[in-house]
Amino acid sequence: MRVNTLATCALGLLAGMALALPVQPAVARDAAAGVSRPYRIGIITYANLGLESTVKRELARLGLREGTDVVYEAREGRRDMKATERGASELVAWKPDLIISLMTNAHVAVQEATKDTHTPVVFWSADPYETGIIKSYSKPGTNFTGFTNEPYLQDVELRLLKMAIPGIKCVGHLYNHTYAPAAGTVRNLVHAGTRMGVTVTLNEVLREEEIEPQIAAIAAQGCGGFVVGPHELLNHNGAKIGQLALKYHLAAVSIQTSITAGGGLAAFSPPFERGWKAMAQVIVRILKDGEDPANIPVERSFRNPLRLNLKAAHELGLSLPPELIDEADELIQ
Repeated sequence: MRVNTLATCALGLLAGMALALPVQPAVARDAAAGVSRPYRIGIITYANLGLESTVKRELARLGLREGTDVVYEAREGRRDMKATERGASELVAWKPDLIISLMTNAHVAVQEATKDTHTPVVFWSADPYETGIIKSYSKPGTNFTGFTNEPYLQDVELRLLKMAIPGIKCVGHLYNHTYAPAAGTVRNLVHAGTRMGVTVTLNEVLREEEIEPQIAAIAAQGCGGFVVGPHELLNHNGAKIGQLALKYHLAAVSIQTSITAGGGLAAFSPPFERGWKAMAQVIVRILKDGEDPANIPVERSFRNPLRLNLKAAHELGLSLPPELIDEADELIQ
């Protein structure tokens, strides 16, 4: 009986010790050193850091706590391609387990930097296929996977203009060919125009001083509106483009909320909040479950929220149909 009592006490003590032990952190195995360590995640953006905070919070919620389970190393390009390329090389030299890449120019730099290491990369990209970082959406076939805009975005943008401006026959397109996704956007918009009976005129902007002359040209061509393509030059001048749209009595549609706030009619902005959280789940699948990014389909099922500027519509003399207003996720009165 005494032995049983001692055994029971010992078991109770062990159980208490087990309960008192801290939760074991998630770790990566360092094969060279034969020891375990926290995961290393590199972060790079072509612009400025800050957007990645949502991803980090979601990763912590999923069990990858900063400083305990994961350490981060970040680089920002500040809209300088050379600095972005340098940052990508520095991150790869740090030997991360995974890289989070934000904005297309960052993806291009990371693709070059990881060509020998094949470090897994999770991205948000306007058009990863056109950029060349994946081979297909369903099976990327590279060290990249992640998130992109919903399919047929140009069809959606053109449909909105047709609903807003009955009988519209001509739509302009502001673009810059130096941005990797530009070619695909141009092609898709022209094809959408052919299907919908709308002529699409191409108006390239290479420098800021060309923005107003090209918007004036769109108006002179008899177009009722224009679609703004993806490019840092156009994004950076969003407010100016929106104001010029009103000045030349044109309805502007884009993915940039800054253009809509400035006077553009509508924006189909990327669903970043949902995307960042989903990005964290993919990162866990790669790090903890050992999944290969080459086999993880690129997510493009998130609908882009629609922001409508009713004030701009009024200034343009447009009477938007109720069904279009009802589709909007946000209204600017």
